[in-house]
Amino acid sequence: MEKFNQTKYVVEYRKQHKAQFNVDLNKSEKDELDSLLKENNLTKVEFIRLAIEALKNNQLKKKQ
Repeated sequence: MEKFNQTKYVVEYRKQHKAQFNVDLNKSEKDELDSLLKENNLTKVEFIRLAIEALKNNQLKKKQ
């Protein structure tokens, strides 16, 4: 029987259940976002999840 390899397990789990979301921002936008997240005690993941919920509930609209 093969010995349990936690590192391999985690890598396989992430491949099956997680996805990366990458975006390019201007440095000033990134700095502003980091500051806002810190002020509001939010992680990047929490911010994205809140934005998704806002979109679903039609609470987030792009300015015309």
